[in-house]
Amino acid sequence: MKYVFLLNNITKAKYNIIGGKGINLARLCQYDFCVPQGFCLTIDAYKDFIRKNNLDSKINQLISSYNLKNYEHIKSIAREIQQYIKNGAIPREIVQEIKNMLNRMDCKCFAIRSSATAEDLKEASFAGQYDSYLNLQKLDDILSHIKKCYASLWTSRAISYRIRNNIPLKEIFIAIMIQEMIASKTSGVLFTINPVNGKSSEMLIESNFGLGESVMSGHSTPDQFIIKWNENDNSSFKILDQRIGEKEYIIQPHMKNGYGTEKIKLTEKKKMQASLTKAQLINLAQLGKQIEQTFGNPQDIEWALDKDGKFHILQTRPVTGLDRDRQETALDGNWYTRGYSDDYWNDPVTPLFFDLLGDQLTYVVNMELNSIMGYRRMEAKLLKLHKAHVYFNLDVLRRKVEYEIPSFLRNENILNYFPKGIGPYGKQIVKNLDFHLIDRIVAELRIMLFDPNGSMTRTDKAYYEWTEQEFIPFCKQFDERLDILSKNENLGALFDLAEELDKKMIAHFELVRYGIPVHNIGMNLMSQFLLNKFIGKKEAMRYFPLLISGLDHKLTQTNEEIYRLASMIQQSKELKNIISNIDSEKILAHLKEKEDSEFKLFLTRVQDFLKEYGHRGFTREPYYPRWRNEPKYVFDIFKSLIRGKEEKWIKKKKINKLRTKIIERKVETKIRSQFLGLLKWKLFSIILNFSRRYICFRENQRYNLDIWITKNRNIYLKIGEILKRSDIFDERKDIFFLRKNEIKNIIKHSKELLEIDKIKAKIKDRKQEFLQFENKTPPKFLIGDMQYSDIEVSNGVHNILKGIPASQGIKTGIIRILREIADIPNVKSNEILVVPRTDPGWTPVFSRIGGLITETGGVLSHGAVVSREYNIPAVTNIPSATSLLKTGQQVQINGFNGEVTIISK
Repeated sequence: MKYVFLLNNITKAKYNIIGGKGINLARLCQYDFCVPQGFCLTIDAYKDFIRKNNLDSKINQLISSYNLKNYEHIKSIAREIQQYIKNGAIPREIVQEIKNMLNRMDCKCFAIRSSATAEDLKEASFAGQYDSYLNLQKLDDILSHIKKCYASLWTSRAISYRIRNNIPLKEIFIAIMIQEMIASKTSGVLFTINPVNGKSSEMLIESNFGLGESVMSGHSTPDQFIIKWNENDNSSFKILDQRIGEKEYIIQPHMKNGYGTEKIKLTEKKKMQASLTKAQLINLAQLGKQIEQTFGNPQDIEWALDKDGKFHILQTRPVTGLDRDRQETALDGNWYTRGYSDDYWNDPVTPLFFDLLGDQLTYVVNMELNSIMGYRRMEAKLLKLHKAHVYFNLDVLRRKVEYEIPSFLRNENILNYFPKGIGPYGKQIVKNLDFHLIDRIVAELRIMLFDPNGSMTRTDKAYYEWTEQEFIPFCKQFDERLDILSKNENLGALFDLAEELDKKMIAHFELVRYGIPVHNIGMNLMSQFLLNKFIGKKEAMRYFPLLISGLDHKLTQTNEEIYRLASMIQQSKELKNIISNIDSEKILAHLKEKEDSEFKLFLTRVQDFLKEYGHRGFTREPYYPRWRNEPKYVFDIFKSLIRGKEEKWIKKKKINKLRTKIIERKVETKIRSQFLGLLKWKLFSIILNFSRRYICFRENQRYNLDIWITKNRNIYLKIGEILKRSDIFDERKDIFFLRKNEIKNIIKHSKELLEIDKIKAKIKDRKQEFLQFENKTPPKFLIGDMQYSDIEVSNGVHNILKGIPASQGIKTGIIRILREIADIPNVKSNEILVVPRTDPGWTPVFSRIGGLITETGGVLSHGAVVSREYNIPAVTNIPSATSLLKTGQQVQINGFNGEVTIISK
């Protein structure tokens, strides 16, 4: 035969006509590995198909007549060439050889896979560029899909790929592998070297029930296993780690159609089952090691396990670089906590914002600070993005505790970041870690020497100086430059301006790295410890939250302005009627139509408010609009605040401040009456003053952070708008679902060299995950990518939920579940609000609620801080509270002991 050769009969002399995949399969057969029976239709068949259909001249004419630097032209070329190929006829002699070979094979179902001559180059992997088809049975179906494989050589993506990698367009040919399709029980991929950490002693296996396409596509979360082998003993393998994936669906041969495949959903019970047994894992690992040794380098192997328990090798190729997403979602062995994020970064997070804020935290706050302080055993990787939420590396937090927090200060506020139990990061272990006093003293000396603004007496002052002298003037210039660049639509210049904005913000993080994790946390812990010692734990728990409330900072200023506007509404019957009854989105336009001086004054005040505070919103995440972009969120707050009787918010604040002074005098009297009381009070009052200073610092820096985030939002939305007009994005907000380096790469390359379909597919997958988890609270801890939460120990009373007492008081009231900011207008006076998390943008409604329950956070979370300002009880860190409780239930919330008692179901 001229065009077809059995896989197990192909000699080295024919390697030049069977493509990269064909060569690898032929070698596997040569060494007696189990490969599905089949044959190769060589590149000569492709060449004769092109020649006999007179397509050579047509393809050459198209290539020479279009501008290959223009992606629209490339798409036009691709469409025309593919149509020519699909309309072509496979020469009779080729059809006859295929038919003869099919008749010799002892099977009914076939798989067809492309094998290009430049496939899987080490410099630029071609994997996935060309098509494969499964479960084909009739000759006509096989022939039509052979033409589809030929056409896949000329997709716009494949053409762009060859141009970008300097591969001549006319020198690539395609062979076809036609093999028995294995009706696999389980399928997947095996990397004979761990592609995440590069360890040759570890192998990574991903698997799912059914056909392997569910694993290769990345759309179904497979099971994942790490196998360790002894490099001195090839027969020694053990399972190092495993993660049972969600396995959202499997792919099976389509039974009704008699060809093709279909998606099948698994039962919940089946999802929880491992798709491979321990013995099968070890057998597969041994097989993979044999293949690696045969080929002489680490291999990426696709395999299938049939119903008789036999492994079949579908293809193998050298391991090439994995993209950043895959590296970061594979098991990395680190332990992570969402606990710290609950206090400091509790929003749903897009990939772009993860880079923008995450890089500053990683490099400036973590790595650079550790270097200054002389901490040498710190992990460089600080953060992980998992299901749209940020997790912090537990090893970094553990080391920080060892170096910076004496064991006697390690209370539940700190231990809440760690899991229960006695594992390496368990609360019991962390509580009793040795404190490295000498290292801590050395660190303070190094700060004085290398970074004197890190001193507790200097950090906040230096920050406020930087804000006035550098940050505010830069922001004014930034807005002017952005306006000019937006008109010119220069993508490179816009990205450079975004980079300049980030560089300016480095000074912010250079001070925040001391102000929050060192001074804010440290002084709060020290204050609580001293108060416990001086007046007893019970009274300290009662008084401490009050002592750190009633403070003046940017958050209270923002809320006061909102309350002044709400008071204006309540004092005007007509204004109140408009705000209460008109849709929030239409209120601003409605007010602009009014001629009455009362409305004009109110409108002016609202516009002044948006000018000053409009960069704020209900979350840090820049994917979501700011108040200035969508004032309806401010009017939603007004709707809630003006329900019921008129409130005297400013008066309430004065009462709260007075209450704090009374409590402080009471505590002072109690301490000063003791032995060495004057000295004790002086010490406590100094520490308390620092606590208050750095609570204010925390809220004030957040105000600037919101400005920085909003300016990033504006500039990246402009870049997204330009890319949307170029048909690279479907909408401008798509930009938030790319990593920063991916955006830079798009801007750097001309459109025709971009794989636009691949970019859009990546955006679609990431956006889908973000929207799926934006209002869900994922498990608190991760090991690599394996998620888990603490096992809750029942208190024996089914109607009591236990959390962390964060603001004192006892209140009986009706529950209001609030998962989304859009529900704020529904909040009624004295309801007990139950939320996954809180943000400064939510807090104006705290003035009318009766209490707060959150799923996450501790005493330093925003919800706790603001609850103390408004003198309402708060209990934080009740997992799944928004699911366990229901709107309309009556409960009692106890801010002294952290208990929530369900009174009515």
